[in-house]
Amino acid sequence: MIYYLGTFGAAALGCYALNFPVRKWAAIRGFLDEPGERKLHASAVPYGGGAGIYFALVLTLIFLYYIYPPAFLFQRQFLAIIIGGLFAVLAGLWDDARGSGAVLKLTVEALIAAFMYSQEFRISRLSVPGVMTVELGYWGIPATIFWFWLMMNAINLIDGMDGLAAGVTAIAATTILIIAYDSSRPFDVFFALIVIGLCVGFLPHNFHPARLFMGDAGSLTLGFLLASLSLSTSTKAPALLPILIPFLAVGMPVFDTAHAFFRRIFIGRHPFQADTKHLHHRLLALGLSQNRTVLFLYYISAYLGAMAYVLSKAPAHITALVVALLMVGLFLLAENLSSLDKKRDEKE
Repeated sequence: MIYYLGTFGAAALGCYALNFPVRKWAAIRGFLDEPGERKLHASAVPYGGGAGIYFALVLTLIFLYYIYPPAFLFQRQFLAIIIGGLFAVLAGLWDDARGSGAVLKLTVEALIAAFMYSQEFRISRLSVPGVMTVELGYWGIPATIFWFWLMMNAINLIDGMDGLAAGVTAIAATTILIIAYDSSRPFDVFFALIVIGLCVGFLPHNFHPARLFMGDAGSLTLGFLLASLSLSTSTKAPALLPILIPFLAVGMPVFDTAHAFFRRIFIGRHPFQADTKHLHHRLLALGLSQNRTVLFLYYISAYLGAMAYVLSKAPAHITALVVALLMVGLFLLAENLSSLDKKRDEKE
């Protein structure tokens, strides 16, 4: 237990401390996120916090390697996380500084996923306990790529309010932590504690009013870590349920994004054209403060994470039924918020 607590503390304190010089450097070099029509902050805020998150990740892994005697057994996994995370943070920093198109971003994410697949962070089978198991073979490569695409871009897309991406990632990782601890899987417990610690250490810089933004460098890195963590867990258990855990934890933003995609197509707009109709925008328009909106979304993510944990122990047919009901519920919530939004626009 002392090793677990030490690892969490190292990640949290390391991330908190390292982001002070990142904030100072970003302000000096003019690496600032300026206010805009779609942005909620009223003044320029330094960004690049993803670099601090990554450096804290590396230092924590080194710290764990030297203080925990059996850590040499995890050397390959440590190196994979460091290398994959490096490419994620560099891709994000490039996007923050220069901007990159969707094709370039998705290509880099696919290459990262292919590398992690080669390091055993992969979807190799899909199974529902007591029902069926499908070995994917080489189809595991596109399945793994799709999973990294989904998780990295889900976290990237919800990074639109102070503290939201880090908090949701921490909640998802906490759910996986409980599963891993119940199953006595030390590496997954350490990995989850590191992800949670990084998020906890970053939140004091990022919670409203934010003094530092993580940028794409941070959201892509956290999405990479969450995808890798879930796949590390799923390689030692039936694949469907462990993968379901982080998916449900970020289910609200994923559904919000999907709803926005089809809504734009329905009204004749380009599906990738940004707007201010996402869930957090609508909650703000209904009168909630930024902090209340973020806490509400934390609650939804925690609820979905708790449901994922319960479902991991439920019979397969119950799992399928409850997941279907949750998906319908998320869709109805999005539709009801759309109706409220339309009524507000009509009154104005």
